[in-house]
This record gives sequence, structure tokens and C-alpha cells, in this order.
Amino acid sequence: MASDSDGREERERDAGNAFLYDSVRDLLAAKILAGQLPEGAVLKEAPISSQLGMSRAPVRRALAMLAAEGLVTPASGQGYVAGRSGAPLRLSSRRLQEILTSETHGIERTASWERIFSQVADVVTGCMPFGTFRIQEAELGDYYNVSRTVAREVLWRLMDRRLIEKNRKSHWIVGQMTARDLRDTLQMRRLLEPEALALVAADRSHGDLGPLLAKIEAVIDSFPACGAAVLDRLDEAMFVDMFTGVRNSRLLGSIRRNQLSLLVPRLFRRHFPIIDDLQALKEYAEILRHLQRGQVRQAQAVLRDHLCRIEALALARLRVLSLLEAPGMTPYMTPVYRGHDG
Repeated sequence: MASDSDGREERERDAGNAFLYDSVRDLLAAKILAGQLPEGAVLKEAPISSQLGMSRAPVRRALAMLAAEGLVTPASGQGYVAGRSGAPLRLSSRRLQEILTSETHGIERTASWERIFSQVADVVTGCMPFGTFRIQEAELGDYYNVSRTVAREVLWRLMDRRLIEKNRKSHWIVGQMTARDLRDTLQMRRLLEPEALALVAADRSHGDLGPLLAKIEAVIDSFPACGAAVLDRLDEAMFVDMFTGVRNSRLLGSIRRNQLSLLVPRLFRRHFPIIDDLQALKEYAEILRHLQRGQVRQAQAVLRDHLCRIEALALARLRVLSLLEAPGMTPYMTPVYRGHDG
């Protein structure tokens, strides 16, 4: 007889993915029946899940359902081919994207892990300057009333973003943010983000930057009355939203994994006045004005200078944060040790 936890895990998998695999099945079936996915088109979990922005599990189940219905046939190697006959036809990533993402607004992607991911990420990043912590997988699942499968998916995705790691005992560890971490990530940002900015400029109409520039200018005029939350959102707009349209997924992934330094000002603003943030706002405005004028090299130069300038400030803020008491921990977080790194 299955245990209660096993039963809950199975129910959680079904509840979390049911609408996902049904939606994926319907999408693929429609594309096959309409001939958009031609006879013999090779269909594999990894490229399909990547194009649809979801994990492989619902895609795997959707393909199995289509095979049972005779709409796809298992390939001699891995994956499936559309239809029942025809020579295997390998679609380029761009072609697959064109076919699959033209009408995906009806797919519900909010899998179980996604419903709690941002909450867990906030807890993890909120404690990083204060020491090293262990995440208890079972307690995490209990705290959010999800299965071990969902809890584990969240943890693997946090590790993919380099926010946590596994130690030699296979424990999930939140390492203390160090000065070395900060220097290294800022160095990577100086290498990656100016290049990505050029790609953004090539694809973005200059009029799109107007509302963000106007918002930043208004905040500069009202500074510091704007408040910390507004500054957090502007950081997000400049360094997360700005690069969302970059088509090079490897570059975008590297940028996301090296934005650890963005956590420091956000955490610092929770405890201290925001008087040191005015210069950054002026630099944001200058970057946007250059982009509006088509002056990409000048915008890149300002961004590099900004990322150089904030290093000393970020290091000073991190040292101050490390002297504060750690925030109250959720039940699934256990302190490993408390230390300071300069």
C-alpha cells in the first residue's frame, strides 16, 4: 500500500501538470492536423519544452498521449515523428519556434513549482548576506503544502540560477554572499550586459524607451520621496525587463545567473535610507537617452562605467549587511554557520 506521502506526491503531480499536458497535447494535435507540423517532423521533449517555456514532464506526457491516439509515432532513436509514415524531418529551432509559439496564449504554464518559486527565492536571497543556511527539502514541501517532487523542482531551479548549491552530503545549501561573489558577478555583468544592450537596441524601437525614461526622470525629481520599492522596480526594469527580448537564450541565461549584485541594494534599502541611489538613477536616464538617439556605443560606455562605479558601493553595503542580525527564518531554513567575508 502506498504511503500518504506517496499518494500526496502522485496527486500533486497530477494536479500540477494536468492542465499543462492537456494544453500541450491539444496544441501539438492541432498543429499536426493542420499540417503545420508536417508528416515525419521529429518531435522531442527538450526542444518543445524549451520553446514553450516549461519543464519536460508535461511535454513527455503529451507526446505519449498523442502516440496512443496515433497522431505521432515513436522514432527509432529518441522522441517521436508526426504522423504514421514519412522520412524523419528535422525542424530547425527557429522553424519549431515559429510553429509552436504563434498561438500559445491559451496554454496555462503555472505549474505547481511556479506558484511558490518566487516566494522561496525571496527567502533564499533575503538571507544570503547573513550566513550559510541549509534548506530542508521535506520541511519546504510541508510549509507550502506541496509534494517533495514540487519542492525538489523549485530547488533544482534555484540551483540553476546559482542561488543555492548541493554539498558533498547532497544537502541543499544557501551560501553566504561574499565580496568575491560580488566582484566576480560584477565583472561578468560588465562583460555581458553592454553586449546584450546592443542587441536590445537593434530590436527595440526607440519610442519604447520613452515611458521608462519619463518614470526615471520623475523619480529623480522627487528623490528621495519616491521610496525604496520604486527603486527596486526600476532596477528590475533596467536590468531584467530590458534584456527579456534578447533572442540569444544562452546569453540571457548567463546574464540572469550573474545578477547577484542586484540583491545587495534591494536588501540594503530594507534597512537604510536610499540617499546613495540618486547617481544610479541619473546613469539609468543617460543610458536610455543615448539609446533613444541611436547612440549605442555611448549607452554601452555609460553602462560599463556604472557597473564599475557601483562595485565599491555594493561591497560597502554588503559588509554593513553582514553585521546585521539575520532575519527570522522560515521552518525549512536551518543556519549552518555565521561568518563575515570582506
